Amino acid sequence: MGHTRTRLVGLLVAVWIVVPVLLAVLRWPDYWEWIAPERTPMTWAQSVVLMLAGAGCLLTALVAGRAGERAGIWSLLGAGLLALGTDERFAFHESLGDDLFGSDGDSVPFLPWVAPGDFLLFVLAAVGLLLLVWVWWAVRADGAATVALAVGVVLSAGAVGMELIDSSTWSTAADRVHGSVQEVVELAGGLALLAMVALRLLGMLDAHLPGAEEEGE
Repeated sequence: MGHTRTRLVGLLVAVWIVVPVLLAVLRWPDYWEWIAPERTPMTWAQSVVLMLAGAGCLLTALVAGRAGERAGIWSLLGAGLLALGTDERFAFHESLGDDLFGSDGDSVPFLPWVAPGDFLLFVLAAVGLLLLVWVWWAVRADGAATVALAVGVVLSAGAVGMELIDSSTWSTAADRVHGSVQEVVELAGGLALLAMVALRLLGMLDAHLPGAEEEGE
């Protein structure tokens, strides 16, 4: 991995560590207030990460098209990440889910621990899994980007799984820890996906721009 790529990954790891720690310290001892709930500085940071990843996908689509490679999957993934970033900022799926299902106390019969109103997460997860094969195919030539994709998928799936758990019946302290950890994992997943997009874009630029690889070193 070149110096530019190493610095990029190091920067994103630093963001993942610094943001939650800073938010917790600024609200201490109520560390969870800017992390666990919706519409907080943490969800704002997550939305920025997803928006950057979405914009990076659209830029990658442009480069891929100019290079004669398939660009459709990058455009589709970019649109999806931009939509997720918007949802993260304004909590659309939580509000819609609560309005449609939550008030009736509906849940998934075979997953009784799922909180009412979280049906829409299953839809989002299913769409993401359908895209996964095509995204992997688009990044398979870049080992570092492939690893970042795998890490992002695992972390994002873990974050969705944690969000599906209804912790409202837990103790207040446990509920706060659960919510905070879930948001930190979700931030890590978004940063890994951003790393995947950025690494693939750098790889394409190295391959198609004369002298780019030497400058990156």
